[in-house]
Amino acid sequence: MATESTGWEEWPVQVSEPAGRDLRAALARGTGPAGRAGALIAAAEAAALLADRSVPALPAEAELTKAVLAVTLPQLIAPGLPLADVQPLVGHFPQLVRGFAAELVDRDGLAAAVLGRPAADPSGPLPARGCAQSTRSCAQSTRGCSAVQALPGLLRTLPGRGAPRQVLDGATALLAAGDELHRRMAETRSAAETAARPLAEAYGTLYAGAAALHLWAAYAEARAAHPLWAQAGWLRAVLAELAVRLAGQLGEPVPYPVEALDGRRYGALMALAARTHAPLTPFGSPKQP
Repeated sequence: MATESTGWEEWPVQVSEPAGRDLRAALARGTGPAGRAGALIAAAEAAALLADRSVPALPAEAELTKAVLAVTLPQLIAPGLPLADVQPLVGHFPQLVRGFAAELVDRDGLAAAVLGRPAADPSGPLPARGCAQSTRSCAQSTRGCSAVQALPGLLRTLPGRGAPRQVLDGATALLAAGDELHRRMAETRSAAETAARPLAEAYGTLYAGAAALHLWAAYAEARAAHPLWAQAGWLRAVLAELAVRLAGQLGEPVPYPVEALDGRRYGALMALAARTHAPLTPFGSPKQP
């Protein structure tokens, strides 16, 4: 189907093309399996898209972003990564803990990454909590992950953005898990510790959730007419699925009722997208029948 000028072509295809085949196969098994598979793929796409844009927009965080992405994408599909894959991220735990506690954020760089635009003049002011320096000097001193460290502030804006109740609940649960995750990260000194691997994987899950929230907040209004974006359908599915993943990684109970996790609602949206030849993932490109 042809699309209006809604910017689908602006999304770089990250995992959408091969995922499309997998999702069509999942749809054949029913809307429940398709919805849950689609939610994980949407989470992976959000993480890949934001990380790809963050490397040039947040250059001081580039090394960390690559370490996060190396953990995030594989474990969303198959948890249990080799130690070598999580070791670089574990090495950043102290900076991440400090940055999260202080909500240190390179706001100009993060905004540029979310919107896919060139970063602002690094000599300009940075209205970030705990840092009154320039964008470049603040980012160099922080060495954290702005996308995750901006979560508390982003959540405070969601009610004003018209976020559905399920999104507010899911985002609140995500942040609560993030608080507990960073508490445990602060107690982990080495990748050789038993807790290090699941905590690194949990950070990847948290990053995917943060990426999804940032991208939804920036684009929801413009894309609300598209099936997977209507009523935050893809985001609700992502937050629910990541809640299950984070709960398992932290050994905590799932903060959702079981009926919210069966995937049928999002699977039905995917089925509608398939019938109208719209993208099967929120960041995919439209396909002709």
